[in-house]
Amino acid sequence: MFSKNAKSSKFQNIVVVDLEPTPYKTDLWNAVVESGKTKLLVIYTEARNFAPDGGHNYTKWPKRSYHSISMPGKGISAVFGSVRVVLTNIFARKPDLLYIAGYDRLATLAAIIWCSILRVRFVVHADQFNLGMPPGCFSSAKFVVREIIRKLIFSRALAILVCGRKGVDSALEAGCKAEKVIDFPYVIDISRMLSEKPTDLPLDCKSDVDSKKLIIMFSGRMIPRKGLETLIRTLPKLKKVDRDWILWIEGDGPELAQYENLAEELGVVDRCRFLGFCQFDSHGWLMSSCHIVVVPSLEDTWGIIVDEGLQLGKLVIASNAVGSGYDRIQSGINGYIFPTGNIDRLGDLLEEIIQNIDLRTAISEAAVVSSKIIRPQDNAEKLINLL
Repeated sequence: MFSKNAKSSKFQNIVVVDLEPTPYKTDLWNAVVESGKTKLLVIYTEARNFAPDGGHNYTKWPKRSYHSISMPGKGISAVFGSVRVVLTNIFARKPDLLYIAGYDRLATLAAIIWCSILRVRFVVHADQFNLGMPPGCFSSAKFVVREIIRKLIFSRALAILVCGRKGVDSALEAGCKAEKVIDFPYVIDISRMLSEKPTDLPLDCKSDVDSKKLIIMFSGRMIPRKGLETLIRTLPKLKKVDRDWILWIEGDGPELAQYENLAEELGVVDRCRFLGFCQFDSHGWLMSSCHIVVVPSLEDTWGIIVDEGLQLGKLVIASNAVGSGYDRIQSGINGYIFPTGNIDRLGDLLEEIIQNIDLRTAISEAAVVSSKIIRPQDNAEKLINLL
């Protein structure tokens, strides 16, 4: 249980208002607790992302070292139930610091307003700040509401946590003071990932490894903005190379059947393994076993797969729309950046990399030694230092 008087104990109390649970956020909250300086409560306001393109359906988890409350988050009554739990815990616990994941859900917005009223110190985490007009109907009205909320956040929050250089630039352009902006990207505990022993590996992947095929990896939701169509359309060009290769496609979503049909039409379905959504332990094995990671997103504010690939010493190719690629990759040195949606350029890169083992080895080695690496422990220390 949490101390009722955190000021008189060596521990500082942090309450987290998060969205759905994820393995990488579990790594972060474990690191906060394992620092030995805090007591932590994490309130998950949604069991998962229930949007049609949500894609995540985790049923396995890293071990949690912290206390958590999980709300279902689906349906009107569940949404208001999450708000009630969040407001009640903030009032009862009077935390030394409240971490709030975003401001576009009712529970997170309510937490911001409640903290402002109770004068509880809080931080808000946003990948990047959208600087354009909101889409859809009533965009002008949405814009006004958004700007009012942002002014409240920028004036009252102790800090604004963002992902990478693009996130920092977006916060500054949105009007936040520079001294409040902290680079706080999503990161993974690689040692934990490597220690996992999956029990249900995807069909035929182990045989790909045993036969020493060159393995290209895509991991993401089956939605247009993740850019899988760009990658699949490069594959006919690669069929003429001498090296035996295969593309692992990890993920689920509404466009899955469309991508399977596209691979069939292009005559490359025999080079593709559609693996569906994989639990984090299988994902770690897949990432460790592949050689090339491609992140062809048309739009992606961060993209944790880039960070995973670099830390694991994989050759990572990302489009210039991927925030983590912009932040971490020096093109031609520790990975490659290609113009978003440019099938010809991506195909040329893959063809050269597959055939040139020396180049592939050099870039993969540089991925580990010349990349900016931020660990969950580093982010935990940033958060604790705010106290």
